[in-house]
Amino acid sequence: MMKNVKVLTVLSLFLVNFFNAQVRDFVIEQPFGKKLYLYKTFGVFGGKEYSTNALYLITKKGVVLFDVPWQKTQYQSLMDTIKKRHNLPVIAVFATHSHEDRAGDLSFYNKKGIPTYATAKTNELLKKEGKATSSKITQIGKKYKIGGEEFIVDFLGEGHTADNVVVWFPKYNVLDGGCLVKSSAAVDLGYTGEANVQQWPLTMKKLQARYPSTAKVIPGHDEWKGNDHVKHTLELLDKQNTK
Repeated sequence: MMKNVKVLTVLSLFLVNFFNAQVRDFVIEQPFGKKLYLYKTFGVFGGKEYSTNALYLITKKGVVLFDVPWQKTQYQSLMDTIKKRHNLPVIAVFATHSHEDRAGDLSFYNKKGIPTYATAKTNELLKKEGKATSSKITQIGKKYKIGGEEFIVDFLGEGHTADNVVVWFPKYNVLDGGCLVKSSAAVDLGYTGEANVQQWPLTMKKLQARYPSTAKVIPGHDEWKGNDHVKHTLELLDKQNTK
């Protein structure tokens, strides 16, 4: 019996390492203006690979990350790549909600003395899951000014999760919608295990009312190009709520 357990344990570790090895490395894509960059990381959910969209902002003081790579093994390599490309260190990390592809494992950055930011609600959820919380609390609605750049973190209401926030970059007319916003290429709402599907449409309406119709909205996953992500998210929600 013990021999069988050992064999199963070794097999499980092999499969975990095998599937992790199949996940693609991060990709840094085009900048919005000269300072705001989009990067993609990848992960497997339900046996299928998905991409996740995240941003980083170059300031005179250093680089601010908005969400972390989906794979913890890529945390250091992303920072190394940013340092090599921009000759600047990562000086802060802001999480848009508690999931693995957003907050991930903040202890990595905390141990390096890099300030990490999350809302009180996100920290509550992280703590409940036995995960590291942020070293600082994100102030909703505050205009953060760092090294000549600025951004605002906003909570519009529940949707994908109870803690999903968006990040507004007024200089670039870009809204990081995180997982609150689905890609126009999405065929469904994805993981809804912690979603408030009834509240989500109202939250999206607030988003539409608060930000310019010309804003470039970045969805949390899949294809980010195009301007129909908000509209498509509402269509998916309408389809879900009328079942």
